[in-house]
Amino acid sequence: MSRVDSPWELPDRTVERADQADREIRMSDFTLMALLPLRSLEVAGYPINEFAMAGLVGLCLFRPARGGARLPSAVMVLLGALLALLVYSGLANDVDWTRRVGHVAILAGLIWAGGTVRLSPRSVGAGLAAGLIAVIALAVVGIGGGAYEGRLTGFLADPNAGAYFIAVLGTLAVFFCDERWKVRAAVAVPIVAGLALCLSRTGLLAGAFVGVWVLVGRRLGPFGGAAMAVALVWVVDNIPRALTTFGPFSDRSGSDNLRKRIIAQEQVQLDAAPWYGHGPGTAKVEIRDLEFFFHNSYLAIRQEGGWLALLLVLALLVLTFLRLSRQSRHGDLVAAGAQGAIIGIGVMAITLGEVLLDTPMAVAVGLALGHALRSPPRSPSDG
Repeated sequence: MSRVDSPWELPDRTVERADQADREIRMSDFTLMALLPLRSLEVAGYPINEFAMAGLVGLCLFRPARGGARLPSAVMVLLGALLALLVYSGLANDVDWTRRVGHVAILAGLIWAGGTVRLSPRSVGAGLAAGLIAVIALAVVGIGGGAYEGRLTGFLADPNAGAYFIAVLGTLAVFFCDERWKVRAAVAVPIVAGLALCLSRTGLLAGAFVGVWVLVGRRLGPFGGAAMAVALVWVVDNIPRALTTFGPFSDRSGSDNLRKRIIAQEQVQLDAAPWYGHGPGTAKVEIRDLEFFFHNSYLAIRQEGGWLALLLVLALLVLTFLRLSRQSRHGDLVAAGAQGAIIGIGVMAITLGEVLLDTPMAVAVGLALGHALRSPPRSPSDG
């Protein structure tokens, strides 16, 4: 039996012993991931969850990869090219790029740590579940702040960004925390309730599409599944206005008009951007002397690094999604859940500026790549 010197070290396990390793809870991974939903807490001007993720990547530098696993070469190239492009854009535009590129470097580290299974998947799932349920419960009782009356915020700070965290990280929490359906159901109930309380139209659609994928879409082949995933994202950007302003959303005309003005200003800036974009951290607009972040993550990445940066990020998501296709189609619900989280990312990126280069994306991609190392279950048709 392997000896563990410290609970802060992940033992060197082979792929064949993955099931045993995944049943263990690593307190380092659990605790640091539980801090991820605390979006509004800061230390020295930096979010506490950024320190938590940097610390987790640092710990993984001293852990062996499971079974000598390595990231796929294509993933390494995509991440390296993205970081290099953002640095070049920052230098060429003479903007303060270090903080933004540092954030993206942490994301790359999380993808590396998850993709080589230096992170304990179950511990990550359980930590995310604990953190999300805690911030949802605290927000319900009014702890953590509530700048948006009638909508859940708390330590999530913003109902739309909160919905992104709940939809994507919540999906990962449900499917990675435990294999028993009773535990998954116990986690899913407060996650779904929290997502509903955010009253985010895009967030609700993202959650619904995750369910559609797990129940139906995962049964399709790689190309059919990819086509369905793209179609689900396309639907969000083409819903008739009448269907988005009914019932509890009938009072959103003011925010929708502001969003239109922001998007119009975004387009003005993008039209003047060089091929490498305006530089990291510049995805902002000014309207009446007020600064707003971009309201579309696809456009935000174009602003920061041009079309090439956007293509690199989308290629990373598509590659990760496709690597799970066989497992998902053969009944692996964890693989299907990981794919569902990626769909949620694509959906939320339509109405939020900080999605495609935010921490939930990196956690989702890292866990998905790590899970792809497993052999898919054999079906009767396999012989």
